[in-house]
Amino acid sequence: MKHSISCLAFKAVRRNTLVGFANIRINEMHLEIHDVAIHVKNASRWAQPPAKPMIDKDGVAIRDRETGKIAYFTIFEFSDRATRDAFSRAVIDAVMRAFPNAFEGGEIAA
Repeated sequence: MKHSISCLAFKAVRRNTLVGFANIRINEMHLEIHDVAIHVKNASRWAQPPAKPMIDKDGVAIRDRETGKIAYFTIFEFSDRATRDAFSRAVIDAVMRAFPNAFEGGEIAA
């Protein structure tokens, strides 16, 4: 079963490959998903489901020992790559329909 996706909102946040965050709706399920990360690198565009920072027992964000970046864990994930890729394509298409200038400027440098 195919589902249609609408983009309800988009907030630009330019950092590395990140272009911004989208709020989407999977119309047939009446499901809204907030803070879907939208990325671009060269000619590739993709959507990443929301994630939360990992927090230690003291409430401090856990950082990767090698990079020093905050570590995140996924809130939901797809059981196979084909479904994940289809979701990503549908979200990118919805963002472009609702916010045609979302990708203006291409890849953003750190």
